[in-house]
Amino acid sequence: MSERGAIRRSGEDWISFLPDPLLCQILSDLPTKNAVTTSVLSKKWRTLWLSIPILDLDIDDFPDYTTFTSFVSRFLDFSKESCLHKLKLAFTRHDDDDPSLLAWWIETAVLRKIQHLEIDCRMSFTCEMIPLSLYLCETLVSLRLYFVALPSFESLSLPNLKVMHMEENLYADDEVLQKLISSCTVLESLTVVRNVDETVKVLRVRSKTLNSLKLVLYSSKSWYNDDSDDWEVLIDAPRLNYLSLEDDQSVSFVISNVASSAKVEIDVSFNVNDIWDMDESIEKFSAVGKMLDGLSSARDMTISGTTLKIISHYMSFELVPCFPNMIRLQTKLYTTDMLPNFLESFPILQSLVLKLEGVRYSDTMWFSFVPKCLQTSLEYVEMTRPNCGAGIEMIRKLVKYLLENSVVLKKFTLRLECDGKEQESNVVKELMRFRRCSSSCVINFVRLEDDVCIFQHPY
Repeated sequence: MSERGAIRRSGEDWISFLPDPLLCQILSDLPTKNAVTTSVLSKKWRTLWLSIPILDLDIDDFPDYTTFTSFVSRFLDFSKESCLHKLKLAFTRHDDDDPSLLAWWIETAVLRKIQHLEIDCRMSFTCEMIPLSLYLCETLVSLRLYFVALPSFESLSLPNLKVMHMEENLYADDEVLQKLISSCTVLESLTVVRNVDETVKVLRVRSKTLNSLKLVLYSSKSWYNDDSDDWEVLIDAPRLNYLSLEDDQSVSFVISNVASSAKVEIDVSFNVNDIWDMDESIEKFSAVGKMLDGLSSARDMTISGTTLKIISHYMSFELVPCFPNMIRLQTKLYTTDMLPNFLESFPILQSLVLKLEGVRYSDTMWFSFVPKCLQTSLEYVEMTRPNCGAGIEMIRKLVKYLLENSVVLKKFTLRLECDGKEQESNVVKELMRFRRCSSSCVINFVRLEDDVCIFQHPY
């Protein structure tokens, strides 16, 4: 029997006889720091990890900056001719560190036909360390930059970039980010996270290929407040299927196109400090109307409580535009009197998810008005109320209204945190007494504390 056969038969180290390309593929699925530990297995494994096409390192895994840079340089210098599919580095550079190292690493990665690059400079905002050749890389598919300073560009071309994530970077001017986005002719997914310390006040996103967009701007993360009305977002992306806006600073959102099947998540405040004492200016309401018009073709929408408060003020003066494709709506509700009129804008709504927290109940007689979706399309309702306490009467009237007027309702789920067993029992009794307009409606009462369904009642 051969030596190899004996080893296989005894069950010892059979994996070492696999072809090197297959072993490299296995190591590629491990974090780099774990792949390196295989070098102690045998002489064969000593340098095998250096041939994997992925380098994923965090400076926190090293005792100091020098050890980190030495390790990265050795890896990249080992096989300059082979392809490097992914380079991911997270580190902090100090003033006395060599600024040319990262530039050399990225230059090497570009030459080795890098496909996925992620650089996290940990608040050091490096500019001179990012070579301009990166922004002309023809093989790059995914680019993620954190705390990097981007200069003005004379030329840009990223013909294969599909995913771009830009988080809290510094830009030479507003045009830099706009040009970078426009240079990506096949871009599919874009995330931009900004704060008010940055220079990009007017963010323009124009793309014919983009289908996923997430924009985040938090003024609360800044050390100073900017009360100016200079912050704007303009989006023109006709293939957009997913849009997420989290922004407490911008005063205007102009959305030219979203796909008819789009899912949108909206948490914006139009730079309004006190929602309940909102300035009833024409400019503010005009901005709200423009945003709603731009989203009106969406199919699935989640609205934050803050944004819905502003919309409720807007509804005192203007009608919410029709959302003819909307089948699912999720929101946090603060006041009940605006709900029927608001739902009237969603004529084919099928699913409604409401979170009632800190809600204000109004005695306005809106119960006689029934929006079209309740009469023709609404099939699923879920209501959640933590710490219902004194709000139980408001909940009772709202549940009663929805059950008695939803003609095709199939499932109604009420998730409550009750004040003891007595209140819980009273809720169950109320649910059993309510008349249901839909004969096929099933009611679930879920105890919010442990997410246990304690009552289910098919009619």
